[in-house]
Amino acid sequence: MGNIVAYIDLLAFSNHIRENTNDALMAMNNYNTILSTKIRDELLNPVSSYPNELYELAKMHSIDSFDFFLPFSDSIFLMSSDCNSFIIQLGSFVLQSFTLTSHFYKNPIDLSNPEKGYINNYTIKEGEVVVDQGECNYYPALFRGGLAFGEAFPIEISSVVNKQPARTKVITGQAVVDAVKLETCVKGPRLILDQNVYNQLNNDAKDYCRLIPEKPNLYEILWPAMEYVRQKDQWLCAQEIGKMHDLIQPAYNLWKAYNHTPYSAHYFNFVELIIASTIQFFDKRCGLKDYTKSEIAKWMDANEIKDKIDIDKY
Repeated sequence: MGNIVAYIDLLAFSNHIRENTNDALMAMNNYNTILSTKIRDELLNPVSSYPNELYELAKMHSIDSFDFFLPFSDSIFLMSSDCNSFIIQLGSFVLQSFTLTSHFYKNPIDLSNPEKGYINNYTIKEGEVVVDQGECNYYPALFRGGLAFGEAFPIEISSVVNKQPARTKVITGQAVVDAVKLETCVKGPRLILDQNVYNQLNNDAKDYCRLIPEKPNLYEILWPAMEYVRQKDQWLCAQEIGKMHDLIQPAYNLWKAYNHTPYSAHYFNFVELIIASTIQFFDKRCGLKDYTKSEIAKWMDANEIKDKIDIDKY
């Protein structure tokens, strides 16, 4: 017996901190908002309360498989005894952390800086509230991470909080070490798992994973696929493919803005991840692989990126 452990890290957070601490902290607030919402939803409307036709969707967006969620600065350790639900729910959490601000990058104020935005600052002058609009950066809450399965358990250790002795939960074990090591294997907001984790999964969870072409024996979670909802007929599935633009256009605009910089590979790999996720989802769930590839090819033509990505490899 064992547990699945995930170590996830906010991508480029240290660089954002150097640029603007307050703006960087907003990215942390993104995932905190998503987590808080999911905790509240689970308390008010647990998955078991949903009717059969909504159960699968409710289960995907729940966090009822999270036995532990332990953040530290821009990193988070998670642990679960339920590998199949955890893979899908972690992907949903990561997706929603990004989409909370992705509309800024889809239709940016400044294409050369898609993260640029405005924020209202409120002050009181002479008894009246005055609103000043200031510039800010809405940095994307994108995670890179590793997942491992095996020995992992929580322990409580001594700590100091506000100069007072306290007890703190941590997760330890070989799976923790393995997860941290996997996190650095690739560039971009990707969640990597090894063969050991993949072997624990049922077919439903495997539908959201793929073997990484450039990394034998390593897989990744196709977390952008959590954006799509399984539909009953092909016409509805074809309509669902339109959601792709809400993911791929923000990623593309980020890549274009950071092209020819050290961040370029991260965002280019993000675009490829969205393409791979979209094709596999609509292939496995709807049998619409060729149609999906044709829709993606149209988008690639419109954005002049067809020569950079070989869509036939998916």
